Amino acid sequence: MITNPDMLHMSILPFHGQFRRIFSNLRFIILDEAHAYKGAFGCHTALILRRLRRLCSHVYGSNPSFIFSTATSANPADHTKELANLPAIELIQNDGSPSGPKTFVLWNPPVCLRTVSKRSKKGTNAINSTDGYRSVVVGRSSPMLEVSYIFAEMVQHGLRCIAFCKTRKLCELVLSYTREILQESAPHLVDVICAYRAGYVAEDRRRIEHDFFSGKMCGIAATNALELGIDVGHIDVTLHLGFPGSIASLWQQAGRSGRRGNPSIAIYVAFGGPLDQYFMKLPNKLFKSPVECCHIDANNPQVLEQHLACAAFEHPLSLHHDEKYFGPGLEAAVMTLKDKGYLSTDVSHDCSARIWSYIGPEKVPSNAVNVRAIETGRYQVIDKQKNELLEEIEESRAFFQVYEGAVYLNQGKTYLVKEMDLSSKIAWCQEADLKYYTKTRDLTDIHITGGNIAYPARNLNVPFARTTARAQFCRVTTTWFGFRRLWKKSNQVFDTLELSLPNYSYESQAVWVPVSVMIKKTVEALNYSFRGGLHAACHAVLHVVPLFVICNTSDIASECVNPNDSRYVPERILLYDPRPGGTGIAAQMQPLFTELLTAALELLTSCHCSGDAGCPNCVQNTICEEYNEFLHKDAAIIILKGVIQAEQV
Repeated sequence: MITNPDMLHMSILPFHGQFRRIFSNLRFIILDEAHAYKGAFGCHTALILRRLRRLCSHVYGSNPSFIFSTATSANPADHTKELANLPAIELIQNDGSPSGPKTFVLWNPPVCLRTVSKRSKKGTNAINSTDGYRSVVVGRSSPMLEVSYIFAEMVQHGLRCIAFCKTRKLCELVLSYTREILQESAPHLVDVICAYRAGYVAEDRRRIEHDFFSGKMCGIAATNALELGIDVGHIDVTLHLGFPGSIASLWQQAGRSGRRGNPSIAIYVAFGGPLDQYFMKLPNKLFKSPVECCHIDANNPQVLEQHLACAAFEHPLSLHHDEKYFGPGLEAAVMTLKDKGYLSTDVSHDCSARIWSYIGPEKVPSNAVNVRAIETGRYQVIDKQKNELLEEIEESRAFFQVYEGAVYLNQGKTYLVKEMDLSSKIAWCQEADLKYYTKTRDLTDIHITGGNIAYPARNLNVPFARTTARAQFCRVTTTWFGFRRLWKKSNQVFDTLELSLPNYSYESQAVWVPVSVMIKKTVEALNYSFRGGLHAACHAVLHVVPLFVICNTSDIASECVNPNDSRYVPERILLYDPRPGGTGIAAQMQPLFTELLTAALELLTSCHCSGDAGCPNCVQNTICEEYNEFLHKDAAIIILKGVIQAEQV
């Protein structure tokens, strides 16, 4: 059987009786790309595998062996052992895969010089002076255009190429630019490149995979949807538009080329932001850094409770027999589920001998547990002229992409969104020849809604000091108030329009500590940016969270305040769970917050990088909502010192 964790969770384990022959004779469970199972999704997968092992043992008498494969993990043995709750793992590190020589190129777009009027002298002489005009650096040329020219060049030389882009929109823009370039230089090649990303209907994705594998297509602009798992045949070149978020992802993407022993090339095209420019200036930091470790926390009480309800539905629970699968938190979680009305037992039996059965409100409890935080609400994007479904977009993404007046891209074609029906969740668009693209103006706010959250102290492995940090429920709200039109060629804004859309909100959990007015005055007395310091301090705390809590970088986020935002924002260091309902990680950090602040301060003071923006090792964050703009490392040091001193009073 070929399946995935989602199908196991939703369709196979709850109805295991229909798969009796397979479970009774199951000898091997093979997990490919094991490094993908990390963070919150890895936590869910770990508990799904525990449910699977439990059914095999208790109901069907089988004891399957596990085989894992992974190429980009710093801790494969520890990670896979925790993933399947196994007593031991035999690690085989011999690489037998065919791999030819690979050239890795760092491509930094050239600096742009532009002649502008700029006073170089004082007084009235400056007006008449020819020195009043000079060439000044106004940034680098567009990395999107640079990667598009490289993409076109590779295709014209008959090289099979994947251009990896971080977002769906970048993917479509690169395809559009590359087709424009090919239209002028090699029009017969315009149709041999395409885009591949999430959102396309399944039939289109399968067709693209087939066409690329068969050689009908020569190049693809893709998101990380092509990073792993799908065999697309021989690849000569990989292009990487910006740092993908982790060293592991970069090598995973670059590893798509040269798999059959032939020479290959990987080209990393940098954006102008601090993170990419850091690697351009210090390439050894990129090439000598190890891939990241994979972390999961299968003892997370919130997730454990969800899967115990599913497990009880599949086969009644026993505290005595099931602790080896679900760990020492089993009894407490069962009691919580009993109090919530999900489990019942015969109280006449001794506690350890009781059998706990599912009596919850859901007919099939797994239907209520979303293992990937995938949204069920989606908007359909329809070509108005052809009445053809182009894409389905998650509700949280729709207002970024298909609002009325938006330029929408699909397979290199440009569409103008004419209407967005909020009630039927349909966006109507029509193909248009436009020389610009659009970008929303939006804000994300975190509002503390109250209700202190307690995390079981028994799960903490370190002694912790007194803290005033509070773990509370919060509401994360994104507001769209306008959008900009930008010329494709120059990326310059030429028009700004208002936008009226409903807010998108979800309930979650946050942990935060206030920053006093005295600390703010100290920072501003040195002419440092206080908000830039708060931003950098939050990033530094994010960096050290994995030292204390088992989690992935995408499992926790920080409040990123833009100094140009004139609205009042509470002065605080705040981290939150970026998933609806929360995962419990923010609450888990609350008693550790003083230690987190201390470790963050040590991180900043021990890092010898220069400049306000710091570096990826201290204050830059690969998933920052503000793209690591507006950071001030020295201000962050003052803020962290002040908050730590206040905690000790």
